[in-house]
Amino acid sequence: MKLSKIKELLQAEVLWGDEFLDTEVLSACGADLMSDILADTKINAVLLTGLTHRQIIQTAVMGDFVAITFVRGKIPPKDVIELARQVKVPLLKTNLPLYETCGILYEAGLRQAHIKDMALRSERAEEADSAQTMKLTYDIIGNDFNNAGKAAEQAKMVLKQIGIDPSVIRRVSIAAYEAEMNIVIHAHKGQLIFAITPAYIELIAEDQGPGIPDVSKALEEGYSTAPARIRELGFGAGMGLPNMKKFTDIFEINSVVGKGTKVRMVINL
Repeated sequence: MKLSKIKELLQAEVLWGDEFLDTEVLSACGADLMSDILADTKINAVLLTGLTHRQIIQTAVMGDFVAITFVRGKIPPKDVIELARQVKVPLLKTNLPLYETCGILYEAGLRQAHIKDMALRSERAEEADSAQTMKLTYDIIGNDFNNAGKAAEQAKMVLKQIGIDPSVIRRVSIAAYEAEMNIVIHAHKGQLIFAITPAYIELIAEDQGPGIPDVSKALEEGYSTAPARIRELGFGAGMGLPNMKKFTDIFEINSVVGKGTKVRMVINL
């Protein structure tokens, strides 16, 4: 289905990106929680949401969505539209509610097109020759929502430039973005470190912060300690760590209360 057809069905207005109306859309995702959006495995999908802050653009980029349609008549600020222009994500607006937009597109035949299930590979891939390792390091500042997501976005660009498989890039990007947002939301500061080898990509997220009192509890879907102001932005749904574990082949976490948390993830190539 063309994006132009979606515009017609939802009686939508193009906020930016008329030149992308011929884009082929295979499916849709409707959600107002960031982690639910990132956990979606559809390809060539349009994102339907009522979230209008800057992070929705970063989230759409990490999830490889081809367009965003804002529901309930929501219009994002000018700086959000400008960011979408920079990363070439077309934006539409409809006055319809989220539930109705999903129903209309589903009834019109826009169903599900998922990426192939990720088969776990042997941990022996880690033992492969890593002489050609490329390292990327990014400093993350706590509570800096203006720059949140930029590290994951920059790393994604590097992975594209060196020819990493798109399905791997998506997994790395989502894990990195969730890790980066955890640092921004919960810690004072931290780092994201990527090690790119011929056999795997290792991602380490290490922060200085309050630490996690109960790691097992934190890994449960839906468990969250995020304050109300964070939840209002669409974060804090308790899916950050579960998503990081879901999209990686190896997941390790160590946390010391009062000192900080270190998460190590490996995605095999």
